[in-house]
Amino acid sequence: MNSTVRLDNWGIAHVESTNAIAAFEAQGWIAASDRIWQMDSDRLKALGRWSEIVGPKALKEDAFFRRLGLAHVAQADWASLSPQSREMTECYAKGVNRWLEEHSNDLPAEYAHHPASPEPWQPWHCVAVYKLRHIFMGTLHRKLWRGYLLAKTGPDVVAAMKGDPNQASAITRGNGPHLDLLRGLSSLLNSQSELLKALIDIDGGSNSWAVHGSRTVKGKPLLAGDPHRGIEFPNVYHQFHMECPEFNVIGLAFPGVPGFPHFGHNDEVAWCITHGMADDTDVFIETESLEAIEWNSELVRVRGHEDVEVFCGSTDRGPVVIGDPADGMALSVAWTGLIGQDTTFEALQPMLTASTCEELENSVRPWVVPVNNLLTADRSGNISFKIRGRVLERPTSNRWTPVPGNAEHAWSGIEPVPFEELPGLRNPDRGFLVTANNRISDTEPYISLDFAGPARYDRIVELLEELPNASGEDMKRIHGDVLSLKAPPIVQLLTSRATRFMHPRGKWLVDSLSTWDFQVTEDSVEALLFAVIRRRWCESVGERLGVSTAQFGAPSWPSPEAASRMLFEAATTLLFDEAWKCIPGLETDDDLDGALSACIDETLNELELRLGESPSEWSWGQLHRMASPHPLASALEEARHLHPPLDSCPGDGDTVRCGAVIPETGERAAAASVARYVFDLADWDSSGWVVPHGVSGVRESGHDMDQRSKWLDCELLPMTFTKASVLSATQKQFDL
Repeated sequence: MNSTVRLDNWGIAHVESTNAIAAFEAQGWIAASDRIWQMDSDRLKALGRWSEIVGPKALKEDAFFRRLGLAHVAQADWASLSPQSREMTECYAKGVNRWLEEHSNDLPAEYAHHPASPEPWQPWHCVAVYKLRHIFMGTLHRKLWRGYLLAKTGPDVVAAMKGDPNQASAITRGNGPHLDLLRGLSSLLNSQSELLKALIDIDGGSNSWAVHGSRTVKGKPLLAGDPHRGIEFPNVYHQFHMECPEFNVIGLAFPGVPGFPHFGHNDEVAWCITHGMADDTDVFIETESLEAIEWNSELVRVRGHEDVEVFCGSTDRGPVVIGDPADGMALSVAWTGLIGQDTTFEALQPMLTASTCEELENSVRPWVVPVNNLLTADRSGNISFKIRGRVLERPTSNRWTPVPGNAEHAWSGIEPVPFEELPGLRNPDRGFLVTANNRISDTEPYISLDFAGPARYDRIVELLEELPNASGEDMKRIHGDVLSLKAPPIVQLLTSRATRFMHPRGKWLVDSLSTWDFQVTEDSVEALLFAVIRRRWCESVGERLGVSTAQFGAPSWPSPEAASRMLFEAATTLLFDEAWKCIPGLETDDDLDGALSACIDETLNELELRLGESPSEWSWGQLHRMASPHPLASALEEARHLHPPLDSCPGDGDTVRCGAVIPETGERAAAASVARYVFDLADWDSSGWVVPHGVSGVRESGHDMDQRSKWLDCELLPMTFTKASVLSATQKQFDL
């Protein structure tokens, strides 16, 4: 027996092992015990085999991943890893397979709907599932969307939607033929509407902040935050703790991946990340080189149907993912996790043994995907920020839309920005660091066009500035903050401009918004009114530009859900600095006033139909309900019982406590905090964490939903770390 496992009150495993090899094997065993179905489904999707389980619904998704060659790339990247990194994944896989052998007759309920039991885990599968979880966090959908806008409306609208009219000439400089190519994509993408819908990945943003000991009650740093993603079941992160002579680390792991890539701490240093929003993907319109492609055939097995042949090929720029020679046009893709060797896994074990902020930052030099805003804090009192990941600076035209497939736009010969030149900052004078997917700087190197707005970042800064002696309880209050800094200028504009053309009953709505405290709480009627008006304005802009939701499916540039999110952001930008004048039919102030008044009337009509005629009974929580879809339950009717229940929740996409929506699907909360954490470097046992459901992905296990009420109340569970606290919290113990 090389490892002792202790399960605490919440079913979270604390593993004590004789060495690192045993620790990684134990991590694999525990991950399989809690999340084998999730690991298996991610693996099948990455390998382009999801159709084997759910049938034709997954065929286009499988074809995409086959053509992308994700499995082959993952195998090649794994084979190029150092012996130590490969050994780490081998030990992890050994633990997974041990669990499978021991529990072949005791698999989770999902396998009642599978045609076969899970296959053995191979070490390179760790790389494959990691890539799967990050490939759509880049700019693929945004570039497809802007390509559609450019072809449909022209460069002035595209530039205005980014808030920078001066960029209009840069978007199309020398790209007359480029516009013709974009317009020609319509029929190709229309045929792929179901594929583009399947590939949406909801990334709602994230928050993180580090407070220097000079501003804390205990005199040591506090590190806190919460990642925002689509809320699904099982949860994307897995709480785990492993100790051996080489390291002692607790944190949030990815099921199927060893170590703690994003969030954790050891005895001396803590780390966390937010999405860096980097432009890591280019889309190429291939026309001239299609005949030169050597196409290989792969068979996709489809449950209940005949096998389907998929043709896969690549150009000099990357794999072709949509189209073929018969179409006369195709799209190829370059992503930093596909082009060039991905050495991210080389960082995973060195991170565990770092003892200072500087050592932790040096350990992530090999990091490739995704680009992250990394915050660290150490017991010596330092706090630090550093961008980690592969940043490539390409031609300016590549930043906006799909580009012609030629040597001018290819990545050949482009070297990554050196690690030393990536932005970083340590121990700032103001005593804290904050990241919230916001723009870090306007200087070189170029990171992206696409960052989150400043609302969440500015609000966290406001709250921290008020805390000269911050505590862990203060960090929890920041987690739960739902004051919107996005709302005031929009409400001010509405209440000052929309009254002249408004229906008389709209006066109640305007008066309500005029006195709103901008708290996006569940019981707030004003938060509800604000949200629906914004969506109505978004729909109005789409209709006027000819890119309304009715047309998203033909062509799907990209899916209706993804497009509605991007139009939602852009339409809000167009409200200010007279950018709205680029919208057809809105040429004068009277035009805008009338359009906003119409949105108010439409909001009232809609809410009366949905919630009844009595506004006193309306509230944000009635419509803003968090769905946590189970992927198998969404695909198979007979598995619908695996879906968790719906719950109302506060916040929206611009508040610190996230509750982001997809306008295409209404006010349902689609993205939120998939974890919350506070690392207290003065006393590790005073740290806390919580996830939306529970540590287990096994329905009815007892630990699949036991954190739900804590998460809804924005409370934290104890993150027990020291030996004494672990022993005190132990509810069950066994050896591996």
